[in-house]
Amino acid sequence: MNTLPSPAPKSVIVIGAGVIGLACAHYLRAAGLDVTVLERDRVGSGSSRGNAGEICPDLVEPLPAPGVITKALRGIHRPDSALHVHPRPNAELVRFLTGFARRANRRDHQHGAQALAGFAKDTFALFEELEQLGADGAARKDGYLFAFPSHEDAGRAHASFAALGAPLSADGVLDRADMATTEPALSDTAQAGFVVEDQWSVDPSRFVDGLAARLRDNGVHIVEGARVTSVDEVRGGVQVRSSAGTYGADRAVVAAGVWSQTLLRGLGVDPGLFPGKGYSFSVRSRQPLRRLVHLGTAHVVLTPLDETGERIRVAGTMEFEADADRYREARVRAVVAAARPYLEGADWADREEEWVGARPLTRDGLPLIGAVPGTSRIVAAGGHNMLGLMLAPVTGRAVAGLVTGDRAAAEATRPFTLERLARRPRTKRPATQRA
Repeated sequence: MNTLPSPAPKSVIVIGAGVIGLACAHYLRAAGLDVTVLERDRVGSGSSRGNAGEICPDLVEPLPAPGVITKALRGIHRPDSALHVHPRPNAELVRFLTGFARRANRRDHQHGAQALAGFAKDTFALFEELEQLGADGAARKDGYLFAFPSHEDAGRAHASFAALGAPLSADGVLDRADMATTEPALSDTAQAGFVVEDQWSVDPSRFVDGLAARLRDNGVHIVEGARVTSVDEVRGGVQVRSSAGTYGADRAVVAAGVWSQTLLRGLGVDPGLFPGKGYSFSVRSRQPLRRLVHLGTAHVVLTPLDETGERIRVAGTMEFEADADRYREARVRAVVAAARPYLEGADWADREEEWVGARPLTRDGLPLIGAVPGTSRIVAAGGHNMLGLMLAPVTGRAVAGLVTGDRAAAEATRPFTLERLARRPRTKRPATQRA
């Protein structure tokens, strides 16, 4: 059973104040528990703020897919490649890529996509509930435009989306004239495209800040600058040591993003989480962007962040590298070079909010949600790959169910238990988070 045992807990410590940790805290508080959140830096400082803000449960799929490894190997010596593997891999990267490659096949990809789709089915409803409670991400709910440099590229992608059952617009593949009408901000480089309807986008920072404010108003204690060094089970509960002091509670939730790997190893479990680094920045545009745009062959996402559509998040690239915090200017230049031809009205020289963030990747592209093996009072919630923002509400609801003993939550998270990936390290390492 994936739930934690009775007696019913009264208090819980959540480690991590990214969007996953905050969502867990929200639903745990709603279940009546006293909640303390410990954050190593500041709220949302990991990968929760700099992402593209996509809420698209109809398009959800795991990262390992047929052809992904081939693309990664082609870009191994190209720092401007959209998918880049560091040319000097260490043992952790080799281990991760080996497991990743083993699952990058059609059968595992389809199985993973089905598991994610089932888990994400209440996503829109839960986001709407959070909106009403004050976690307002300035959501746009009018779908995504996929843009391509040729009609042939657009046609192939449209056929692939149709085969997956995506909610495509009845307009089909758009020509250049249709593209100009649909999204005037795009240049003539966008020769063709199509619309996937009903998907949302949000300003991730605005959503995170709204959710954190809601939690504080509701009595959740959020401690920033609390770098957790260990989490342990003790008689009747858990003990969490941090740079801000030692905390005790009935239960603990490890939701520290990519840093969960070190904490879980301290508990004798090695799930193989690995940092997948993404880059983004914001620009101002003379021509407002009406909706989120995927630049298909460029592998870049353009997201309008405010009501005017003039402030645009530009996000792209995936970099496999063990150094989670290292910033590479060449990666940003690659994103600029890919996006600039499509958005000529933007001021590319005046970039704001330049960001690099480590997404917590798993070898099978599925999250880790469940009781930590070998413990009876600690739950993990992490490894959401590139889907953390979108899956945060359903994850938070599920984690609250696991902590309080809800059997439905155990069933909902069955595909995501830690046992499927975790192995026991040869030695139990100290659970100290990396700087």
